[in-house]
Amino acid sequence: MDNRDWLDELLSKTDLVQVVSRYVSLTKKGNNYWACCPFHHEKTPSFSVTPGKQLYYCYGCHEGGNAITFIKKIESVESGEAIRILAEAAHMTVPEFKTDKKQADIKKKKERLSALMRDAALHYHENLKSEKAKIAQMYIKERQISSMVTKFGIGFSLGRTEMLEFLNSKGYSYVEMKEAGIAEQSADSYYDVFMNRLIIPIINPYGSVIGFGGRILDKDTKFAKYRNSTQTILFDKSRVLFALNLVKKTKQREGINSIIITEGYMDTISLFKAGFENVVASMGTSLTLEQAKQLKNYCNKVYISYDGDGAGQKATLRGLDILESVGLSVRVVKLPEGKDPDDVIKSDGKEGYEKLLESAVTLTTFKIDSLASAYDLSDPDGKSKFAVEAIKIIKKLDNPVEQEEYLKHIHKLTDYSMNVLLKQAEMSSNEEVIITEEKQEQRSSDSLLAAEQFVLASLINEMPYADFSEDIFPLLSCDEARVAYNHALEKYKNHYTLQSLYNRVDQPYQEYVKGLINYNFVDSDDKKKFDECIYLIKRRSLMAQKERLAAQYQETKDYEILAQLNRLEKQLKQMKKNGGYYG
Repeated sequence: MDNRDWLDELLSKTDLVQVVSRYVSLTKKGNNYWACCPFHHEKTPSFSVTPGKQLYYCYGCHEGGNAITFIKKIESVESGEAIRILAEAAHMTVPEFKTDKKQADIKKKKERLSALMRDAALHYHENLKSEKAKIAQMYIKERQISSMVTKFGIGFSLGRTEMLEFLNSKGYSYVEMKEAGIAEQSADSYYDVFMNRLIIPIINPYGSVIGFGGRILDKDTKFAKYRNSTQTILFDKSRVLFALNLVKKTKQREGINSIIITEGYMDTISLFKAGFENVVASMGTSLTLEQAKQLKNYCNKVYISYDGDGAGQKATLRGLDILESVGLSVRVVKLPEGKDPDDVIKSDGKEGYEKLLESAVTLTTFKIDSLASAYDLSDPDGKSKFAVEAIKIIKKLDNPVEQEEYLKHIHKLTDYSMNVLLKQAEMSSNEEVIITEEKQEQRSSDSLLAAEQFVLASLINEMPYADFSEDIFPLLSCDEARVAYNHALEKYKNHYTLQSLYNRVDQPYQEYVKGLINYNFVDSDDKKKFDECIYLIKRRSLMAQKERLAAQYQETKDYEILAQLNRLEKQLKQMKKNGGYYG
C-alpha cells in the first residue's frame, strides 16, 4: 500500500463530525452540521461540516479542508503530527512515509533552528536577572513596562559571545546559530548580532520564536538603535506581525472586532500594558499584502496608529490601500505631531488614547487631509490646486453619497462653494473615461474568471450537468486552474472522494481548490449555464489569439498572418451564430 492509499484509508475511517465535536459544539441543520468557527471569533455560526464530503468550511474566515487540515490548524501542529493523532484514534499504525528528500531536510532544519531559537529566547530572558544587565533593568523601569517583561519574553544580550557560548554548550553549532540569524562571522570568530541589546522575541501565531528585535541602550554607541533578525528559513519580515500570537489568544478568549497597528515593539507593549490587547506592530513601516491577509483572518477593521511625524504619515499612506484591497475597513489614528502611542499613553493615559481611536478618520479623509498639508491653503493658487487634486481622490469612490460627503469636507477646507466644487467634479468626469473603460475591462475579466471557477467547481463536485467532453485545459487562465482541472479529471477517472482529492493537492494550490470544493451552487445552475461558461472560456482564448496576431500583422504585414486573422474572425462569428453567450 502506498502513502496515498494509506491516507485514503485513514480518512475513510475518520468521522470528521466526531473529530470536530471534540473541540466545538455542532448542531445539525439540514444535511450539514454547524458551529461558531474555532478559528475566528463569531457570534453567528458560519462553520459547516458536511458529512457526505467529510470536509469542513467556514463561510466567515474561509478556513476549510479535511480531518488532517483541521487537526493541523486546531492543534497548531505539522501534517505528520496531525496524521499521528488521527491514526491513533483510528487504531492504525503510521507507516514510514517516503517524502521528497529536499522537503524532509527543510522540515528537519526548521525543527532544529526552532529549538535553537526557543533556547536562545529563554536564555536572553534569564539574562535580565544578571548584575551585568543593570542598564536593561533601568531602561525597563524608566519605560514603565516591568509588568510586561514575562508576557513578551523580554531579555538582554550580555555581550559579544555569551549567548553563542551558551548555545554551543547546548549542542548547537556556530553555523546553525548563523542560519538562525543570531550569529555573524568576523574574521575567524563568531559574535552575537544582538550583543548588548534589549531583546524582544518575535513569536509566530503558533507560539514559536522565529526572530528577535534588539534595541541598543547605550546612548553613546556608534551602532544602529534598532536591529531586527535578518531573513532566515524561519523569519520573513514581510509575512510577520509582532504580537499577533497574543492577539490570537485574546481573540480565542474573548473575541476582537478590530486590531491596532503600530510602528514599533515598544508602542505595542505600552498599549498592551494600558489594557489594549488587540495591538500588533508591522515589521517596518511598509505593510505587505501577506500581512494584510493575516489581519483579515482575525477581524474586519483595523486602526493604523503610526507616529505623528512625516515618516510615519507617509508610511500610513502606503499601507492604507493594501489593507482596503483585502476587504478591511481602515481607520487612521491621528496622533499629535511628534508623538507616538507610548507618548500618548504616558501623558494622557488609556482614556486619552481611546479618544484618539474614537476620532480616527477614514481612508479618504486621511488622504484629503494629507494632501491639504502639502499645499498652502492661504494662497489662492495652492488652494485651487489642492481642490483639483482632492476631487480626483473622491472621484474614485463608487458611491455618489460618499462623494458628496467628502465634497463637503473639501468645502470646509477651502471655503469654495459646493456649486463650484460640483462643477469641478463634472469637469473632471471626462478624465474618468479611461478609468471607466478600465473598470469595464476588469468587470469583463472578472466575468471570465467567474465562468472558469463555475466550470471547475462543477467538474470537481461532479454535478450532473458537468462533463469533460470539451478539453479546456489549454485555455485555462492560471496554474491553479490547470492543477484543479487535472485533479478533477483524476477524481472522475479513479472515483476519489472529495476529501481524498483535497489530500492529493499540493499545498500552494489547496486554497484555490478549497474554494472550488465549497463553491456556492444555486438552483439555477444547470447544463445551459455550464455550456455558456465553456463558451466564454473558449471565446476568451480566441480573442487573445486574435489580439496577438493583429499585433504581429502590424509589425510584419505578413499575409499568412492576415489569413489566420480572417479564419479566427470567421470562427468567432460562427460561435456567435451558434448561440454564443455574452453575459
